[in-house]
Amino acid sequence: MNAVHGPSSEHGSLAEQAYRLLEEQLVTLKLAPGELVAEKDLMEKAGIGRTPVREAIQKLSAEGLLQVLPRKGLMVTPLRRSDLGQIIEARRVMERLLVVKATERATPDQRQAIRILGSQIEVADTDVETFFRLDQRLNELLEAACSNRFLVDSLTAMHAQCRRLWYLHRKQLNLPRAVQLHGGLARAVADGNGAGAIRALDEIIRTLEELLNELDVLS
Repeated sequence: MNAVHGPSSEHGSLAEQAYRLLEEQLVTLKLAPGELVAEKDLMEKAGIGRTPVREAIQKLSAEGLLQVLPRKGLMVTPLRRSDLGQIIEARRVMERLLVVKATERATPDQRQAIRILGSQIEVADTDVETFFRLDQRLNELLEAACSNRFLVDSLTAMHAQCRRLWYLHRKQLNLPRAVQLHGGLARAVADGNGAGAIRALDEIIRTLEELLNELDVLS
């Protein structure tokens, strides 16, 4: 039976589109940490109407990327060392579970997709924008393979905050090293090597900690 696409489904797709557009602006720092923004500014950036954008704002606020300030509007959440330290601490434990379950549960098609993506990552050692795009896709594939939506929901906001940290340091990033680690993670999951996946992940988290130590914002 074909699904009936009415106003509610169209509205939902617009809200998701607004979320994705604004989330990208936030994690790539086009909307700068600490910047005050108005709802109408976000509507203009997304090119989408008020109601879908308001839904996107609610989701971004729940994920910690935007803060609603009474009588002042919206503020892009600052990159705070204390917050990011706690995020990385929690992510280290939770993402170990995610990569292990992805290693155990991935279907043959998922393993093949992850293996191909890993190969693409490993040749992206001179293009940081391509690396970031492929890294986000790797997250999506691992999340699908782990088959635990509660774990995925918990990690979504953490990934977004860590992507802001990666992006902040993109000019100083040791890209060949980052490429090697993420490609190794993909290869380990595709091969069913849980111990190898954890080793690669631990090195990625260690890199994030190094970037955190370079963060100028001390709050």
